[in-house]
Amino acid sequence: MPYLCPRMKAKVLYLSVNDGSDTRINKEVRTLAQRADVVYCGIGQSGDKAFVKPYCAEFYVLQGRHNSLLVFAKYYLTVCRVFFKHRYHSIHVINENLLLLFLPLLFFTKARVVADVFDSIFLRLGQDNYRWLQKLSYGTPTAVLVTDDNRKSLLPAGYAHKVVVVENYPYTVQETYPKASGDAELIIFYNGSMSAVRGTALLQGMLTAQPKLRVWMAGWIYDEATQALATHPQVTNYGVVSQLESLKLAAQADYILSVYAPTNANNINASPNKIYDAIQARTPVIINAEVKVAAWVQAHGLGYVLPAFNSTEYAQIFNDLMAKKGTYVFSTELAAAHTWEAIEGKLWAAHGL
Repeated sequence: MPYLCPRMKAKVLYLSVNDGSDTRINKEVRTLAQRADVVYCGIGQSGDKAFVKPYCAEFYVLQGRHNSLLVFAKYYLTVCRVFFKHRYHSIHVINENLLLLFLPLLFFTKARVVADVFDSIFLRLGQDNYRWLQKLSYGTPTAVLVTDDNRKSLLPAGYAHKVVVVENYPYTVQETYPKASGDAELIIFYNGSMSAVRGTALLQGMLTAQPKLRVWMAGWIYDEATQALATHPQVTNYGVVSQLESLKLAAQADYILSVYAPTNANNINASPNKIYDAIQARTPVIINAEVKVAAWVQAHGLGYVLPAFNSTEYAQIFNDLMAKKGTYVFSTELAAAHTWEAIEGKLWAAHGL
């Protein structure tokens, strides 16, 4: 571990391709900033949604899309410049793709390296095909962060000693908000990353079948079908919002949509922050049975479990949701245990702070 003068505040380099609006990234940066000067490097298109900026000692976000070769080349050069600008206590890297990209820099640094693989590329692509890349990815970091015990069990056994579970819990919600729907209508909150593989088709089908359904959207739109959904007359699109604003909307809705197409291991083993948002907001989720955490949702009575992601019995689903509306009871003990404040110390420990 690098030597730190008692009067010198630690510096943490935080590497991501997000613009500082992602919910988990926000929580992590705010936590790290309590004990270190955070230098943030990211990519984005909208500076006004960089919610982490006030918590950073230095903030560098390249404007553009991260899948643009030119933007990514500029990002790489920016990171290289910032990397040699300071002596860092630790370096936080989001997901294996950035870890592999900056491996030549990270391999020789004396700083602690913390890899946060909450959206693992190997779970999306198939782990068995990339064993040698996994060795490179997980061999370098001091710690590897995952979001739950299930995802911990999916990492190669040889790196279990490095794995730290830092859950996707939200901040505590103290306020209570009344539901915004009338007795004869239903509001579903659709937030976060929104696309065909996250429930757009389900909502489009339900809206077509049921004029009493309203949808609130908040987050990032990733395809044309979802963009079209946002213009539907029964849909209100709030755009990208902060976690506090998102939780407020969730609390006023009747359900939170949290479905994942079971097309890869990353989706099947998803650890959605929406489930824990539901506990804090006291609003049930809608989740599909193929996702492993759906069994936990059902066991704790936290929401409605669809029999399958591609369910098309839209009228029946709506009737079921209406019948169960207002019947879910949320435990105060469960809410107290599933907060970011309760587990953020794990992040300090992973960084040696």
